[in-house]
Amino acid sequence: MRKEVNLPASDDIERLADFFDRTDTQALDWEDTDVEFEKPELVHVSVRLPKEDVAAIKRAARKKGLGYTTYIRMVLREAIKREAGS
Repeated sequence: MRKEVNLPASDDIERLADFFDRTDTQALDWEDTDVEFEKPELVHVSVRLPKEDVAAIKRAARKKGLGYTTYIRMVLREAIKREAGS
């Protein structure tokens, strides 16, 4: 017999993360859905950075569980969004 578990109605990422940390997701009723992810076309760019900056980037990426090039793309996208909003 399955225990009924309801997903909290919240946009608070911390509250949702806590819920999933404490919940056996096999107890949730999941709906099948068709999801398509649009992958942007990537262009190769070469940038020279100071060695200590690359080391710091790699440390920050590791803390987030990301590869350092993914982390660089993420940070650049956030900066671009911020600039566009100002």
